[in-house]
Amino acid sequence: MRKLALTAALALPALAVALPAAGEGFGPVHVAVNRHEHHGACPVEIVFTASINFTMPHPKGFTFSYHWERSDGAKGKSHVVKPGPHEHTLVVHDKWKVGGHHSTHDVSETIHLGSGNERMTESSPTVHIECR
Repeated sequence: MRKLALTAALALPALAVALPAAGEGFGPVHVAVNRHEHHGACPVEIVFTASINFTMPHPKGFTFSYHWERSDGAKGKSHVVKPGPHEHTLVVHDKWKVGGHHSTHDVSETIHLGSGNERMTESSPTVHIECR
């Protein structure tokens, strides 16, 4: 009985190292924008694009959520994603119509990702808009 307890005690730390931690699965995230400035008629549509990369292989049952947050504080709806076992990257977009007659804006968006205890954010470059 004592030998069995010792064997189990030695095996548990090795098992803990072999299992992925909750939330692991994100690789680098990159956010881009379709323009860096605009001078002209408004409103103008700005398209933000996030490339979300995953570690391979994913932990079993890897699921995450994401939402966009605009520089004016507005938050988009949350999306839940379960990448396929061989999926390396997910590309998502958010469109924002900005500006009114004779106004100036500096805008950006941040994508917020979450899975288990892991949280990530990545911001876009700032877009300068001068409306005429």
